Amino acid sequence: MLHFFFNRDRKMMENSRLGERTTFLNCLRRLLKINHSSDASSKTDINVLIDELIALDYSQKFVDEKDANNLIRHICKIIPAYEEQISVKVCQIIHSLTAKQQLSLEEQVLWSTTKFLVNAVQRISPWATAEILQTLGAVVYENVDRLSQFHEVLLGPQGVLIPLIKENATSEDILKGAVQCVENLTFRVSSEEYMEDKYAGLCFQTLLELLHKVPVANIESGIQCKILICSLRGLQNLLTATKIMPSENLGPLLAGIRAFMFHGLPGAPTSLPESLYPTPLSQYDPSPSSPAKSDPQTNDESSAKTGGAKKYKKKKAKKGAETTRNAAKSSQEKEEDENEETEFQRSRAAETLSFRPNWAKISSSESECSDTEGGQSSRLRSQHAKVRQCALACLHTTIKSINKRVMFGYWSSFIPDSIAAGNSPQVHTLFTVILKDPSPKCRMGALAALTALIDGTKTLLATADDSEQKFTTFVPFSGILASTIRELHRCLLLALVSENIPLTLTQLIKCISTLIANVPYSRMRPGLLSRVVKQVRNFITYRDPNVRVACLTCLGAVAAIQPPLMEICHIIQPARPPNHTSVSRDTEHLNVDSGISSGSQSNSSPNTETGIVEEGRNNSSPGVLTPIGPPSGIQTPVYTDTSLSAHAQSVSWLVKLCVRNVLPHSSENGEHTEPLPVRLESLQVLAHLAKGYFPIIRNSLPVLLDLILKCYTDQDQVVRLHTSKLVDDLTQALQREVQSPELTDSSGRFSLQQVSEFWISLLNGAITNILQSESNCAVKATTCDCVSNIGPEVYAALPVDKKVLCITLILGLTSDEDKIVRSSALRTVGVFVLFPCLKEDVCFVADAANAILTSMEDTCLNVRFKTAWSLANLCDALVMNKIEGDNDFMNDFSDLLLQKLFTTSIKACQDSDKVKSNAVRALGNILRYLPIRSLAKSSFRTSVEQGVKALIKNISSGTMKLRWNACYAVSNMFKNTLLNFGGAPWTRDLMITLCGVVKDCKNFKVRINAALALGSPSERSHYGDSRLFAFVWENLIIALETAEDITDFAEFKYRNNLNNQICTSILHLVNLLQALDLDLLHQLFMERSQVISVHFDRFRTSPEDGNPAQIESDLIQAKDHLLTLLSGQLTEGQRSALCLLQQLCRIDENLNEEERIPEKSAFKEIYD
Repeated sequence: MLHFFFNRDRKMMENSRLGERTTFLNCLRRLLKINHSSDASSKTDINVLIDELIALDYSQKFVDEKDANNLIRHICKIIPAYEEQISVKVCQIIHSLTAKQQLSLEEQVLWSTTKFLVNAVQRISPWATAEILQTLGAVVYENVDRLSQFHEVLLGPQGVLIPLIKENATSEDILKGAVQCVENLTFRVSSEEYMEDKYAGLCFQTLLELLHKVPVANIESGIQCKILICSLRGLQNLLTATKIMPSENLGPLLAGIRAFMFHGLPGAPTSLPESLYPTPLSQYDPSPSSPAKSDPQTNDESSAKTGGAKKYKKKKAKKGAETTRNAAKSSQEKEEDENEETEFQRSRAAETLSFRPNWAKISSSESECSDTEGGQSSRLRSQHAKVRQCALACLHTTIKSINKRVMFGYWSSFIPDSIAAGNSPQVHTLFTVILKDPSPKCRMGALAALTALIDGTKTLLATADDSEQKFTTFVPFSGILASTIRELHRCLLLALVSENIPLTLTQLIKCISTLIANVPYSRMRPGLLSRVVKQVRNFITYRDPNVRVACLTCLGAVAAIQPPLMEICHIIQPARPPNHTSVSRDTEHLNVDSGISSGSQSNSSPNTETGIVEEGRNNSSPGVLTPIGPPSGIQTPVYTDTSLSAHAQSVSWLVKLCVRNVLPHSSENGEHTEPLPVRLESLQVLAHLAKGYFPIIRNSLPVLLDLILKCYTDQDQVVRLHTSKLVDDLTQALQREVQSPELTDSSGRFSLQQVSEFWISLLNGAITNILQSESNCAVKATTCDCVSNIGPEVYAALPVDKKVLCITLILGLTSDEDKIVRSSALRTVGVFVLFPCLKEDVCFVADAANAILTSMEDTCLNVRFKTAWSLANLCDALVMNKIEGDNDFMNDFSDLLLQKLFTTSIKACQDSDKVKSNAVRALGNILRYLPIRSLAKSSFRTSVEQGVKALIKNISSGTMKLRWNACYAVSNMFKNTLLNFGGAPWTRDLMITLCGVVKDCKNFKVRINAALALGSPSERSHYGDSRLFAFVWENLIIALETAEDITDFAEFKYRNNLNNQICTSILHLVNLLQALDLDLLHQLFMERSQVISVHFDRFRTSPEDGNPAQIESDLIQAKDHLLTLLSGQLTEGQRSALCLLQQLCRIDENLNEEERIPEKSAFKEIYD
């Protein structure tokens, strides 16, 4: 029967649509036959036809775009704009076709229509202007890019619209229509042209002035709201489209937005200031009598026990989430009056009952208004809510458009900075809307604006200091910041208790996540995060999956906080003694605090209740065991799930929650799998835990391994990708455990054998299958990165077959079809080649070299970049083998392969800067490695010259990282004494280039490495003749002087390091000094002795900037060498020069041992 009525109605609608279309086409055909309207008969016919067209029902679509364009083109051509009545009728038709039928106009038709409407506005009497403006607004909407020729006539100072707005049009409807047109013209279609800046600036200024004039103008409330809505939307469109915000307009704009954020709310501010001004947060004096000084908990408890509690008694049972949650809280308060956290939540729940305005609480039966009055009041409230919504949306866009530092100055206008401000009815902030606005859209808009305001302020909030100190007459800025942060937490948690709309709740929890990501909790008193986690845990089984995802994001933000905090450690794995209480007694505690529950059957997902939430007072759920520890909101029930129950005593509640979310589990309706976003967010939370708090979840490794193995076989490739990211973070943590010297077995660290067994489990099938048969390239590439985390110690402990498997898989992937996979595989090869057990394996190094040589010809830049990094690492391995005296390796390693590596490195020095940075590093290593048998060949000698020229070029030009690496490569090359430095033709060019960099380069890190290179040759002959040697001396001394000329303050921190390195290089030159060199150096020493003396005094007396033992050794060695030279036959000038140097190399005896020995202690990561 229902199907019959449905088909009948649909057929009737179709017949009606066909009838309307037939009438429209008939009228169109007759109109097209009329070519002019000068005679009376034509005018009559036109009027009749247009009346028929107006009478059609345009609510259903029946007009073709081509027919509409033909009609509009023709009527705009035959009807003169000065004929008022028929022009108004034409406007009605155009409005119906463009706004109601939503048809777009051809460009020529658009131009002719706009011209017709502009002429009509200019020539027709005011009574019809409003109708024409309404049509003009519909025509220009989304067409600003196609109407560039009309911008002047529409938006110019003497145009049609701006004067109507600025001169306060006599009719309210005309003003509304003009503002609507301007708003529609400000709307930008993405990637299309926009109006010129002069028109955008004029529109912005006009709408901003109107925003300040409307509240004091005598305009009917409904129209006033519409004007405000259009003005705010127009300003928002301009900010979005142009990103222009003149600094002089920011204060007035924020003043207008702030006033209309509360438009229509009871107690809203009636005055609108001309401007807001930036302040260093705020103005509340936390005097002894002020509530600001009292503890937040005490303050909230007192409020809950007074007015809030009384209002609670007057209320009947509320429906939805709040009913069950509040009932559970009430019973719990009777049992745990001394539980501070419960008191906090109870007081919040009580206060929420008074948040809504009084008029919002009145039901229709209680109202004394008539139905008509009630309808008008409802419409007005709806319009007021739209104004607030538009103001908040405009604020959100403004915050996104303004520099964070600039916007930070206006925080005090939108965020309370103390409990006194947050609780005062006279102080209106974003939390006034979040906590008291009856419109969910407004609350969500306020939360979005607050989220944007907080996002990206981590560096600005880093100065907050919440240390225990008594208030004085002066409150430091750091203390005000800390107070603001505490108030943000308090108010957001207050909103979390009162909110029950899923969309708004999701935005609220996202806002809390953003706050957590930006607050320096290491500088705040503990407790904030514990309260947040406790409240958020009430929603982790909420019926809406979006809310559950937001909760997991929030928990992930907590787990991502660095440096690690003891409070978070206690949140993740509470250290509470077991409390053996019965299940029946603690049923309500499971709902509120102990379990991962929402506390309400209506809010809980029907598929996740079983085994998680216990609803009945006397019935215990078969899936929940007695919670471990007291019902404090920190423990979680242990599941009967077999994968979790085996590790119930040691697995964190957060790990259990995430594992349960990711894997399918049984429910009343059979096996249930959480929605994909919930599963992915759970995997991300686990990744955060593994990355930052692995020692706390160390005992969960068996559970995580089981999860990883199951997720790697999941059908969804996105799950497999997030699993790979989890494995990446987890294996990095395991590698740190194995390699960290601070950890001992007594601290609970995993042994090498345990980590090896973990890797064997992964390599037995999961990772192997992914790398061999995975179709998703991102999953394969991320898994390849995971293999690189295996670490040299664990790799050496693996069985031989697993070692071979790793090498075979990775080398095979270097030729994969996908460039991302190739990049990851080549990076892994670069990691493996430095493993001690592999760098000595000639076969593996040769295989790796061949793979690298092939990939250096890849067309993808990122592949070549990763390959160049691996090439540099491979050459590092060659040098390490040479240093360790592995002659067998050097004899077995092919000269032909070495020549290919050499040539490829030289060629790569001409590639992109990203590639060149690693190519010069590889080149320096090869030049250091070259054995004597290779240098005997002419091909290698030619390559050496080409390689040095490539290094010289990259020292003097390119990015700073490239120049830094090139200088270091030269210092590496100088350590190969087999190269003929002194006699080579390129030695002079190399030394001159290094000298130019060491004294003139703006980047101090580059200069440090240039000084290192100049002090690297081990023999005097490597510096060439006496003139070149003296040139090096002179430039190092000049570099000491220019090191004091700092143009970029960022370089200041490297100044002492540069001074020490130059002095170290000078000491090296002193040790190589010969008597013949003194003839050229004598005059230099006499002229620059004062400069050298000042810097050497700093060098000797600042051991904390270097290695004091090494400095003292260098000074002693130089002093001994000078004494040896003084004992020979010298001229007076030579002897004088040596005496000056001897004075520089003295060792200050007044430096006691305590001043000379201390070195900077290395950073140690601690978990408190």
